[in-house]
Amino acid sequence: MKEKGILLPIYSLPSKYGIGDFGYEAFEFIDILKEHNVKYWEILPINACNRLPYSPLSYYALEEDYISLDKLKDDGLITDAEMRPISDRATYDNFKEKYYKEAFSKFVKDNLYEEFIENIGIDQYAEYMCKIGGETKDYYLFLQYILFKQWTEVKEYANSNGVKIIGDMPAYPMFNSAETMFNPECFEMKNGEFTYEAGTPPDYFNSNGQRWNCPVYNVDNIKKDNYKYLIDRYKYYFKLFDIVRVDYFRGYDSFFKIPIGKTGKEGVYVDGVSYGFFDELFRDGSIKKENLIIEDLGDIREETVRLRQHYNFTRQKILQFTINLDTLYDNDNEDENVIVFPGSHDCSTMYGWYKNLDDKGKEQFKQFLRKNECYDININIGVMQYCMKCKAKIVVITVQDILGLDDEARINMPGVEITENWSWKLKNFDNLKKEIVNFK
Repeated sequence: MKEKGILLPIYSLPSKYGIGDFGYEAFEFIDILKEHNVKYWEILPINACNRLPYSPLSYYALEEDYISLDKLKDDGLITDAEMRPISDRATYDNFKEKYYKEAFSKFVKDNLYEEFIENIGIDQYAEYMCKIGGETKDYYLFLQYILFKQWTEVKEYANSNGVKIIGDMPAYPMFNSAETMFNPECFEMKNGEFTYEAGTPPDYFNSNGQRWNCPVYNVDNIKKDNYKYLIDRYKYYFKLFDIVRVDYFRGYDSFFKIPIGKTGKEGVYVDGVSYGFFDELFRDGSIKKENLIIEDLGDIREETVRLRQHYNFTRQKILQFTINLDTLYDNDNEDENVIVFPGSHDCSTMYGWYKNLDDKGKEQFKQFLRKNECYDININIGVMQYCMKCKAKIVVITVQDILGLDDEARINMPGVEITENWSWKLKNFDNLKKEIVNFK
């Protein structure tokens, strides 16, 4: 039987404090998933970042905004917290900072804390933040401990209720990050300066290609110690998540690098870590290949396909990209080792996609739904019905598509710096509780 999942970033959870976090709303969402037999919750990256989830400051540190003030209060670390106006946009600011400092002043280290801070990645992040953030190293270690503790409680609650967490593995860190500060040999640099930027060639999203404001890896140096830099990262991710979605899988075969200061038109592809890395990753058996989901969308060469097939990785399918409106045919409906998404975090919502079609396209899409015996009046219901009928083994729907929202609720517009990116959030769960019954 096909299994169901929902994509909802942490920041999109309802919150009294301006942004979704690891608090009790996360537990309520898990209750909703359990009630409707939804087995997976995809959360996108939760690494520390500057509002760019796929460009982390560290692969070990979590985003400070996700600390629950309610839990700090219940733990006796703060006395109270001022509530903020309820909004459908996440607020990224320093509102919680005064409460974090109050909690830090009352915090007493214990054995679990001492064990946690032995993680070298956490220690490096705290040292990095101490240099750029102005607070003590102990303060940043404390924040990361609270985050890890609170997130572990969320994950354990999800697992105890039959829900698995899908977390995203970003392809690259930020230029200025703990990763590059403490592991410069793992990135392409010359005389202490970065020489290339990660990105993509001109594509569906951007005629000049995309520049990701991230460095690219020095593959030769990463190979020298059997890929330890990357493998340690993966092992930590499987402490945080049940399943890891690997962003930009193409980059493991061959990745795109753009000379600093140039556009994607001047970039080139070079070989990635490929089979050697994955063979080493799976060697001791602690990580199972069936617990990886790979994103191999876009300009994929045959070598990338062979790499995926060699390990029989589960891949993503994006319905917006596979439906041929002229033939009324789904061009990717033969493989069952697939997770189907109506759209990804970088796509329009499904209703937004439909609204942007011309009249002919709208009618063709309705014909596609009718042909597959799906509801054609309420588009989001018809899409969910089709996804449940197609051959993919798992269906993951964004909350926006369950609610039938248009592009005002879109998660991200790639390559465009707008405040609406990574900000849409639920005001409450009322409408979701009404509409999720259609996801069946």
